[in-house]
Parts: sequence; structure tokens; C-alpha cells
Amino acid sequence: MRVACRSVDWYVSDEPLIWALPAGLARRGAPGADALEWTSRHASLAVSAWDATTSEGVNDAGLAAHVLYLEDSVWEAPDDRPALGNLMWAQWALDTCATVREVLAALDSVRIVDVPTRGTSLGLHLAVEDRHGDAAVVEVLEDGVVIHEGRDARVVTNEPPLDDQLAGLARYAPFGGDEALPGDVDPISRFVRGTYFLDHLPEPSDTDEALAGAVSVIRSMSVPFGAPSEPFGTYPTWWISATDITAGRLILQSTLSPFAVWLDLPDAIAKAPGTMPVAVDPLQPGLAGDIVDHLQPRALPY
Repeated sequence: MRVACRSVDWYVSDEPLIWALPAGLARRGAPGADALEWTSRHASLAVSAWDATTSEGVNDAGLAAHVLYLEDSVWEAPDDRPALGNLMWAQWALDTCATVREVLAALDSVRIVDVPTRGTSLGLHLAVEDRHGDAAVVEVLEDGVVIHEGRDARVVTNEPPLDDQLAGLARYAPFGGDEALPGDVDPISRFVRGTYFLDHLPEPSDTDEALAGAVSVIRSMSVPFGAPSEPFGTYPTWWISATDITAGRLILQSTLSPFAVWLDLPDAIAKAPGTMPVAVDPLQPGLAGDIVDHLQPRALPY
């Protein structure tokens, strides 16, 4: 069993939709003549943000991908490689790769560039996991592309870069330092808590227990509505997701609802007419459980 869990924490809602995206879709990685173009080889479930990017997803080969904010990103300079926009990074991985190793091998052939959305440039890092147990976090920084794998890629929050986060663990008592486990809502404190609690999760007996354990850890890293957070006043958790990577199930719960919703990839793709994507707003009031019957054909805006 392989599972992943994440939260989205921002000063406004990212207006998520869950998409079932069939294989065979023609995609373009960025504006401009040098953009990477591809046709999706894998079907996927994807959570979009602001109709502009895939922030979360899992494909039919058992690869999961997520992008998270990283202020320190420094995108790659022009060269002869095709351009892949940061907003398409996760979806490119889901469309074209079956494993973490394939994602990492393919990075050399593309150039990750900034594509602003709503007038804002977003630094991002990419986390990927697969059904074989491999995991990696990819960051594009001032000194180039930095890749973390294995145990170093189990937990990721926002800034600073993951090298600094991992080194900072040594300050805290559970990792040999003097400082107590932090309770703040900043990314460093949340990284420490997530790493500590993940280290102490009991071994699950089945997938449901694995998903529940991951959710319990992500809740310890979440930010309640109204919690003070600079520089925007509040920076709450809007939703959390849990993904059964092996089976292709994506579960999402809005923090404004007591109910979780989910989709199973094979059933969701069966709702798509040909290569027409289908989507659902998971934040609709009253939704609970399997929401496959709420999927509707919808033009993909990105």
C-alpha cells in the first residue's frame, strides 16, 4: 500500500476543481514558440487551482504529483530545451510518467520556467511518489535543480528549501537538539511536527489505516481559520487530500465541511466521453462520499 497526504494553506481559496483527465489529451507546457508540447499517455485525477494549474493528482500508472509554494525558486535560464511552465509541472509528470524514476530522468530534457497566474509569479517545488515506494522532491534554486529522494522526501512544506528544513531538524529535542517541538503555524514549525509525528505512526494493517494515519499527521500541520500568520494576517488550511496511490483513489475534505468526498480513477475516467475531461467542484454544499455521479463534461482551461 502506498499513500500520500497534503494540505493547501493560502490567504485565499484556490478554488479547486477535481478533474478526470483521459489519456490522449494534447497539452502545451507554456506560452511561446519554445513551449514543450505532449499528448498525455496516462489518465489522471487532478485537483486544479484557479483554473490555471494542477496542484495535486494521481495517474493510472500509480504516480502521484503535488506542487507546493516555494518562495526561493529561481527558474531556469533560456537554452535549447523546450519550456515547461511551473504551473504545468505536476500535470506534465502525471501525463507522461509512470514512476518517480521516469520523472527524474525526464527533467533533463525540459526547462522549468515561470508562468504567472492572475498577475502573480509562484515559486513552486514538486513532490512525486509512486506505487513502488519511491519518492522525490524537486526544487529549482539559484544553484540549479536540487533533488531529494527516499526518506528525505517524506515531508515537505513551503520555504525554506528542503535542504535547510532537514538541517534545521537538529535544533529540536526529538532530533537531538535543545528546543521543544514547535507549535507555530510557520512552515518550519509545521515541517518539524510533520516529520516527528510521521516517525511515530504505527505500522498500518491495511490501506484505510495508512490513509487515516497520514491524515492525522497532516492535521497536526494544518492552520486553523483565524490563526495569525504574517504577512497576510491569516493563512488557513482550505482543504486536505489523501491519495491511495496504489488503487488510484483521491479523497478530499474541505476544512469548511465535516464531510470527505472521493473519486476512484477508473470509475471517474469511465464518465469521460472520449477525450473530453470531466470535473466536479468538491466544495459544493452537501457533497459527501463517492462523487463520481457529480462529474460533468467541462472544457479544460489550462
